[in-house]
Amino acid sequence: MISLLVENAALGWYIILIIFLAFGVPTILLIVGIAIRQKNKKVSNVLLIITAVYAIIGLGICGSLMF
Repeated sequence: MISLLVENAALGWYIILIIFLAFGVPTILLIVGIAIRQKNKKVSNVLLIITAVYAIIGLGICGSLMF
């Protein structure tokens, strides 16, 4: 694995992109859902449900295929 990273520098960026898609997007959605909780509770609940589903699918089924 380390030899692949040394031979091709672009491969490291792909790994960072995959990690961001697995952890970054749900984290951002969670922060936005909590931030708008006081203003609009229904939209906040929808965002939090989407976050949970995205994290379960992204880290479970699709995440196992990527890694």
